Amino acid sequence: MFQNIQPHILDTQYTPRAVQAADYAIIIHGGKLLLLAQRIPTFAELSANYQADFTQPDYLLSIEDHSFFFFDVRLTEKGDFSYQSLNVLRTLEPQWLAFAAATATHLAIWYKQNRFCGHCGQRLTKGTEQRSLICPSCGAEIFPRISPAIIVGVKKGEQLLLTKYAAGYDRYALIAGFVEIGETLEDTVRREVFEETGLQVEHIHYYKSQPWAFSQSLLMGFFADIASPDTYTTEEYHSDEAELSVAKWFDRDAIPIDDTTLSLTWTMITDFRNGKVK
Repeated sequence: MFQNIQPHILDTQYTPRAVQAADYAIIIHGGKLLLLAQRIPTFAELSANYQADFTQPDYLLSIEDHSFFFFDVRLTEKGDFSYQSLNVLRTLEPQWLAFAAATATHLAIWYKQNRFCGHCGQRLTKGTEQRSLICPSCGAEIFPRISPAIIVGVKKGEQLLLTKYAAGYDRYALIAGFVEIGETLEDTVRREVFEETGLQVEHIHYYKSQPWAFSQSLLMGFFADIASPDTYTTEEYHSDEAELSVAKWFDRDAIPIDDTTLSLTWTMITDFRNGKVK
């Protein structure tokens, strides 16, 4: 999966340091990332091409001998510098650097979205002991946001339920959704499956997890069996037209093959197709 970067080690501990010429620079505008010829620019490349205030960067993380820094500045596109969708990081090479860049972008978005205290409106300052933002007026302390979300492979014997979203993503996927306040993960699995397909599930069991910077989430994968399987057919159906365009049962040997196993979704689908999940 995307986070499997061994033997490389990602260091996300909050240990601020001075920016160096070879460090990577994260610039975000309109939800997009500034790239140089489809790669993350270094601080040297950024400062050589732009005149801006680069004196107050936010340290994000380190990997190997390089660190990532967020510069909260507004830069325009020029030459080989252009703003790209964050999804481009899914295909950036090498993968270990792409994962580091995605994780750094997750933190950068948090810094960008939290400049002022939501309680009293004062400008926030950076914590000194840990990664946090502190209000000097009311003392509020804010930590990086990580949204828990579930992905569930719904099984019926030797079949797996695959879905397609109503908009924005035309490939088959599994049912997924964010955890709501007051819910257990198991309750989220039951609710999301029922809301999107009308199915009841049982025998919920944990598979594995994945940090997913593209939605600032921690994804947790589960498999579950449908309750009363004899009452359901193999026909296509969907109960939530605003959410899904298709929900369809596939036999193991007929499950579509995707060209990537970076995501938790397709790792789960692949393991079911190959018989690793019963």
